[in-house]
Amino acid sequence: MKIERLVIGTSNAAKLSEWSRLLSPIVEVVGLETFGHRPTIQERGLTFEENARIKAGGYAVGLGEYVFSEDGGYEVDALGGEPGVKSRRILDGDREGTDQELIAYVLQRLVGVPFEQRGVKLTVAVAIADPEGEIVYSDRGSFNGMVAEKPGPVLIEGYPFRSIHFIPELGKTYAELTEEEHDIYSHKRPLAARIIVFLLGLRINDFRVRIGLD
Repeated sequence: MKIERLVIGTSNAAKLSEWSRLLSPIVEVVGLETFGHRPTIQERGLTFEENARIKAGGYAVGLGEYVFSEDGGYEVDALGGEPGVKSRRILDGDREGTDQELIAYVLQRLVGVPFEQRGVKLTVAVAIADPEGEIVYSDRGSFNGMVAEKPGPVLIEGYPFRSIHFIPELGKTYAELTEEEHDIYSHKRPLAARIIVFLLGLRINDFRVRIGLD
């Protein structure tokens, strides 16, 4: 098995841009818009890991490609880990909210909660599936912080909770990180590093087979 091209299984432009930046140095990365037809995937998992696997496997079979997918959300301590796996569908009728609606929902739930009790994790699970839909890689990462009492000055479209994810040691929200700070604090960069090790391992094994060492 050797992965020459990796499809990022998301329609979220921010996610595609971020993962392309992290993974394109080692593998060709394309988005779903590359394909005229794309399967419709129902995210019915109860955990981030389940949803990441569902999306990766479903897109992989539908496209006949190696597919990388992620699923993540906001896990607020004072809310018992909510909104968690439903981070984008926490409004009435289980509909997907806008960035502004999701921010407002979480902040309203935390009205009156002292800052020291507003701990939170940005969590993400990832999976890679082969063209038959078999999961060949999976992983998980998170980044702790505090929920700010109001949104910071920067909103990244598609990543609403980064505007209220306050990093005490820096005195700013995740969305305000400079490129250099993002390289240090990003909860996705360590995941990307481990994915790159996995992809390099596949290349080494492929090379050993081709020259008869295995």
